[in-house]
Amino acid sequence: MRDMLPPASMTRTLLWQRLMETFDLHGYQRVTTPPFEYAEVIERGLGTVDRRDLVRFVEPDSGEVALLRPDITPQIARIIATRLQDRPPPWRLSYEGTVVRRRRGRARRQHQVLQCGIECVGLKGPEADAEVIEVAVRACEQVGLRDFLVELAQVKIGAEVLDHVPDNARAAVVDTLAAKDATSLERLLKEAGVIAGERKRLGMLCDLYGDRTVIADARRRLRNAAAKRALDELERVVDRLETAGLGDRVGIDLSDLRRQSYYTGVSMTLLAEGPGEPLGLGGRYDHLLGRYDAPAPATGFAFEVDNVLWALTDAGISLKGELPLRVLVAGGTFAGRRKTADSWRAEGARVATLPAKSVEDAKRYARAWDYELLVWQRGRTTRLTRLRDGRSRALNAEPDSAVVSWARVGNES
Repeated sequence: MRDMLPPASMTRTLLWQRLMETFDLHGYQRVTTPPFEYAEVIERGLGTVDRRDLVRFVEPDSGEVALLRPDITPQIARIIATRLQDRPPPWRLSYEGTVVRRRRGRARRQHQVLQCGIECVGLKGPEADAEVIEVAVRACEQVGLRDFLVELAQVKIGAEVLDHVPDNARAAVVDTLAAKDATSLERLLKEAGVIAGERKRLGMLCDLYGDRTVIADARRRLRNAAAKRALDELERVVDRLETAGLGDRVGIDLSDLRRQSYYTGVSMTLLAEGPGEPLGLGGRYDHLLGRYDAPAPATGFAFEVDNVLWALTDAGISLKGELPLRVLVAGGTFAGRRKTADSWRAEGARVATLPAKSVEDAKRYARAWDYELLVWQRGRTTRLTRLRDGRSRALNAEPDSAVVSWARVGNES
């Protein structure tokens, strides 16, 4: 767990709000779910989350075992199954919230993860898959991220090619395939007793990543009917993304067979420089709603907001210039400070007042709390100071848009 202080907390809030605005622009309506659920309800819908990573407790009133939500998608499935059956599909829903897991691995991975995402339920086929992928891409573009890749996989291939791998070896084989480590894969498969022909077929997957030409290459190598149907499905999604002008954003990785217990078709991983982890994950999960007695095709995607923020920071992209101007009004009289503060608020600024004894005291306070502009009053004179560069000027009238623009110079980054 961790605290987040100003101004980082405001920047993070602005980021997820911008992502949610993009979801809204594409017709996804927001729902809010509780931070905990009864274990029996939410565990029905868990896919790739390890049960050992769940944070459980006994709910005092009922005595039932509850847990802090490790994933929001099962909650969306519950809502659709129990609250929205009177509305026709497809259901397009968005959400934002914190999930909690006992997460192991890199030191920077947190127990508490802020997510925002979308679910498109009740619509099958490549158009729905492409829609969700496009919304994720547009959301990245909307917050200013330019250098990123959507990597598509097809888990239906895994169901066929892993059929000859013993259950106790599958997890290690899938991880080794994802790492594209052909040597270790061959060793693992031999140790698991997989015959030479099947070892060769699995080994081929290590090379099946790149642009859309990978699909044609895979058709030549994976000649059975089930694999070809899965590749046709993937190609139809890619075709629609190219029609949307997103072909250059898309990569293919057929060696990624992870999360098979959850996804049932095309899956996606959004990657960028910086976090060393995905910005978000998504894909088709047609079996989930059936666990809540409301079978329906479904696909979705979720951002990990802090990873998106990390990628933006690594790319030198700041959202600070989109935050309202922060102004400190100090000196003068109580009535004068109030009147001046209201005039700046009318221009959209976020304003606090301070009965400081000196301009230096006011500057120290303003810098410590990340204000961009100090408005210092003394008698009938008012002086503005930009805290970032120290530039100052007199103000002889009410603030207007030109004065606000001057105040923001040098504070956009």
